[in-house]
Amino acid sequence: MTKRKIGIALAVVLTGAGSVWIAANWGIEQTDDAQLQSHIYQVSSRIPGIVDKVLVDANDPVQPDQPLVLLDSGDQRMQVLRAEADLISARRQADAANVTVGADRSDASAGESQAHGDQLDARAEVVRTAADLKRYQSLHRQGAATQQQVDLAKSQYQQSLGRLSRSKGSQATARSRQAHIQVDASKAAAALAGVLQAQAALATAKLQLSYTTLRAPAAAVVGQRQVEAGQGVQPSQGLLTLVGRDVWVEANFKETQVSRMRVGNRADLHLDGVPGVGFHGHVTSLSPASGARFALLPPDNATGNFTKVVQRVTVRIDFDPSSIAPWKGRLKPGLSVMTSVHT
Repeated sequence: MTKRKIGIALAVVLTGAGSVWIAANWGIEQTDDAQLQSHIYQVSSRIPGIVDKVLVDANDPVQPDQPLVLLDSGDQRMQVLRAEADLISARRQADAANVTVGADRSDASAGESQAHGDQLDARAEVVRTAADLKRYQSLHRQGAATQQQVDLAKSQYQQSLGRLSRSKGSQATARSRQAHIQVDASKAAAALAGVLQAQAALATAKLQLSYTTLRAPAAAVVGQRQVEAGQGVQPSQGLLTLVGRDVWVEANFKETQVSRMRVGNRADLHLDGVPGVGFHGHVTSLSPASGARFALLPPDNATGNFTKVVQRVTVRIDFDPSSIAPWKGRLKPGLSVMTSVHT
């Protein structure tokens, strides 16, 4: 009877403990395959050059757009000065071309008006001298005018015809000036294009000058410094490594654990680096593929040698701001995290 009672008591205790464990863990998926993550920025130069100054050191906090490294900018400054001089020259050439076009247009307009007026005068003179000649010829036939008068009238008529011909030539010359104006207008347009090219060259020179100052892309902390003053650098060469201040958790759950996970699920987080403190967060995204698909050499199961391996899916969890605020300075990317997601 005593053994029976002890057995019954143990069964009750085990049943109670099992019930408590089930109640505490029902609908919760856990994993210790999780780490803190953050943005990692590799600061590099866009142009080759010599390092003039390094303004930060390892573990220094930096703000967005803060200068980090200064390259020797002598060559770039000279390029800016040269581009500015070229722009001034191009603008003066364009101004001179525009003045020339304006003067040509004024001269052509005045010349064409003068030629038109001369032609009208010449036509009127032709009409008058023709009438005089006709009248003197009629009087000469009647004996009322001398041959000398007829010859003089004929001479005046011939002279008026000559003036009319010259006025037509002057008008043609005035019209030909329009073609010259078109040539000058084309030169003015080319000068304007030269101004635009000079402006683009100046903008490029200023952009190259701006590349001599390497700035922080975001609020971060200097993680590694691989550059010293006087060092020659090349484009894309890593000079500084910055670690962003925003942190989150990437937890790798088994494929059998994510079937009921959804964005917004509550998560409890415990870090080995901050013992005794519980953090809270929520699921913000699930990876579109298993981790094996993103490996350098994804597994090929079509070779015939197949062994089933439980795959893992990365789940991103963001901290609740109120939970992380007092401890944010102690949360370092790479720390291990014990993750429990309430599904």
